[in-house]
Amino acid sequence: MGTRQFWRPDFPLQRRGLSATDLNDSLGYLWYANVMGLSIKYYHKETSVFKTQRHHVVSREGFTLVELLVVIAIIGILIGMLLPAVQSVREAARRTACANNIRQIALSVHNYESAIQEFPVNQVGPGAANSAGGYDTGYYSWLVPLLPHMEQRNLYDLFDIRSSNGDGDSYKISATHPNAAAAATMVPTFICPSDIPNRENAIILGSANPAPSSYAANGGWPSYATGFNGERSTPGTHNGAITYIHPAQPVSWHSGDIEMSSFIDGTSNTALLAERLIQTGNSAKAINEGDKRLRSLHILERYEVLAEIVDQMSSSHAHVFESAHIGRSWSSGSPLVAPTYMHVQPPNSVIGHYNTSMDEGDFVVTASSRHPSGVNMALVDGSTRFLSDTVSQEVWWALGSRADGRTESLSD
Repeated sequence: MGTRQFWRPDFPLQRRGLSATDLNDSLGYLWYANVMGLSIKYYHKETSVFKTQRHHVVSREGFTLVELLVVIAIIGILIGMLLPAVQSVREAARRTACANNIRQIALSVHNYESAIQEFPVNQVGPGAANSAGGYDTGYYSWLVPLLPHMEQRNLYDLFDIRSSNGDGDSYKISATHPNAAAAATMVPTFICPSDIPNRENAIILGSANPAPSSYAANGGWPSYATGFNGERSTPGTHNGAITYIHPAQPVSWHSGDIEMSSFIDGTSNTALLAERLIQTGNSAKAINEGDKRLRSLHILERYEVLAEIVDQMSSSHAHVFESAHIGRSWSSGSPLVAPTYMHVQPPNSVIGHYNTSMDEGDFVVTASSRHPSGVNMALVDGSTRFLSDTVSQEVWWALGSRADGRTESLSD
């Protein structure tokens, strides 16, 4: 850039660092300054000599405010792009861990069946009253007898299997019950890493505060279901993978012992267990305003085909009492809280109950999870699948029955 010429007779040369000898005539100095302020050149008329006084400008290194804001914005955009990918990777890891849990439980069922020659059962009621004033074995879920077959023998030994798993003839269990410590023990294999294990269960299930479970066994179809097209007898006999029994008051539609040979449709075509969410609401308000998949809808007691039960549930209303219990105990066989589900509604949809559900077991709980778009499931042959929410309704119904004559299977 060029320079400008200034004529300043009164220019204070002292400010430019000139010596006293240069000030003999303070008038009439011709000087130049470049516009960037890097140097000053002046002319002494008497000596006819140009002299230059250089000035060094101190440079400051760093960001301006605008540059800093741009950098912050870019970092924010990058984080926004990376965060979903990180979350996706973490969820994939959790889903894999969940599938491993289900595989372990399925293997334990096979080990149990090999040792006992039948599948475990779910006790939906208390045992009979005995002479000691108590009740015999009852209210044990199908998971309890599996414990010795999944390296949990010490936990199994804490249960007094000869006594009912509740206070008196109730499904609630207090802190003074012989099974209290065992019932309150959290078993990591029974919890999906993506699920929310509610540990505030004392109000609902008693002061023992039982531990929950994310997994449930296939209970088949409710006794009021007449099948796909009305071909099933009424009431329909239990047709799931894990049977129900009431130790003190046998129920007509409960089936007898289930063996491997009972799966007429094939072990690769019948569901064994799947994920089922744990109730997180601890008040009526929290339940009513919470996840709709954990609000149980009332179903009228009438015999109808599966499609009609689905339609009826679409216009029903929820009951807080039944909803409050779902998934809160892995050790209790009470239909309200038992680790069981049924094949009526597709995965991650609504659930329902009959007035008889509490006593007999046909609680129409639906498979559900916190994984996006589906649930992990194990078939009776021990294989695991991730089943989409959009699975065909007919395939879902067929997977729930071990002997309906249909062999719809899941593709890999």
